[in-house]
Amino acid sequence: MASNSLSRDESGLRSRTIVIGDRSFPYHFGRDCVAEIGAAIAELRPDKLVFVTDDDVAARYRHHLDTLAGSIPALILSHPSGESMKTLSCLSSHLETALRAGITRRSVVVSFGGGVPGNLAGLMANLLFRGVRLVHVPTTTIAAMDSVLSLKQAINSGVGKNHLGTYYAPEAVFTDVELFTTLPERELRSGLCEMAKNCLAIQPSALAGLREVIAAGDMTTPKSLLWLLDASIAAKSAVTRDDTFERREGLVLEYGHTAGHAIEICDHRARGVAGLPHGAAIALGMLVAAHISHARGWLSDDEVSVHYEIVTGLGVEPALPAAVGVDDVLAVIADDNKKGYLPPRPDTVPFVLLRSLGRPERTGDLPLVPVAVREIRAALDVIAQQSAAAPVAVG
Repeated sequence: MASNSLSRDESGLRSRTIVIGDRSFPYHFGRDCVAEIGAAIAELRPDKLVFVTDDDVAARYRHHLDTLAGSIPALILSHPSGESMKTLSCLSSHLETALRAGITRRSVVVSFGGGVPGNLAGLMANLLFRGVRLVHVPTTTIAAMDSVLSLKQAINSGVGKNHLGTYYAPEAVFTDVELFTTLPERELRSGLCEMAKNCLAIQPSALAGLREVIAAGDMTTPKSLLWLLDASIAAKSAVTRDDTFERREGLVLEYGHTAGHAIEICDHRARGVAGLPHGAAIALGMLVAAHISHARGWLSDDEVSVHYEIVTGLGVEPALPAAVGVDDVLAVIADDNKKGYLPPRPDTVPFVLLRSLGRPERTGDLPLVPVAVREIRAALDVIAQQSAAAPVAVG
């Protein structure tokens, strides 16, 4: 797991060692430390850096890319932001460009951006010469607090999210929380929704701290961001330390993702880049899961209300987007990537559901249970009928 106490390396960055099964890597983070991060990357002595980013991040932080590269030859691979990056065509194009630019086994692939560039960079690093070094420099809360705290690297298929991927450990992760202060509000809150997932499904003791951050009304202060980051590392490490591939205890991190991924896919198909950010979609997925658990008599009214309190406190409207229909969501859920963990049963989908906050229901030693399509439909109908102004009904 992450080490119990923070240490400081010679650059002044705070450091934790992340242990995921039999793999480990350092996570360094601080404030206003891009120059220190660049110096640390230079210590890896790469012959070339391959930055994987998106057009929005590249435009916003171009001077930071120059600082990170320093005097090291660098190739910047960019693409319009969004899920269109997580495709075989984009992966293939980036790989060919990198190879034509003369990268070698001594080169380092650096993801610079959110979770999408991070996933693409991870898969690229694993494929090039059967594995070159990978460094993550997340610029979004969702990447820093969730996706880089995993070995999972994946892109989407034409059928659904994250169907094509592998597991690959980075050489290191470096985070400057100052970068988050310039994020658009929806991107900032998207990452905090994943933090909320960790509180609700893994570490409800952290809910008090999250409530304080929400109540303060300013989530961009370095103090708030450093607390959120540290709490995310602690929660995620707690369930992955003995589960390298997140196929046992780590599956609890999928809380909210079964319905959430489907809602996200449907909304992006309908509205493109204007669709819900990942974290907001996962927040809606958690509400769906909470209603299913409530209907089974597991979560209390108060526990469902806690879900709504946190989700709405993070600025997510607790309703399906107007462009998304219940039948559309159910069609995508049928191809969820957790299929195969449980014995197949007709008209059911594996879900992470909670018996109580922080206590997932299990099938054997897996935090997954089969859920009938009719149960999912009933929960989606509740979400579809709600609006931000309407009172939340949990009965």
